[in-house]
Amino acid sequence: HYTWRIQPLPYPLSNYKITVENNTIFVRTENKKYFKKLKIEDMDRFELPLIVKYVNCAHANSTLMISYEKPKPVLQLEQAIYSELCKVKPIQDGDMDSCKQQ
Repeated sequence: HYTWRIQPLPYPLSNYKITVENNTIFVRTENKKYFKKLKIEDMDRFELPLIVKYVNCAHANSTLMISYEKPKPVLQLEQAIYSELCKVKPIQDGDMDSCKQQ
């Protein structure tokens, strides 16, 4: 999930209006005291549209938590990157000869 935590927002959850327009998540309050745009760069990179049903929100302790479920192409890319990183061998701790001070 992509997750955002916005605080301090003391209003109850019923006061927030969360919409998706032009591939952007908008957070507004009914009393017009707060406005925020949330973009997901991965969605733009893959040219995937944002879908309203994947947006979830919760409110607790003056914090508004918004999450968006990651689509399969993004998860597949992250898995490919992770598998490539697992193949990389770490440098040994005592291997500092190449980093001598001048």
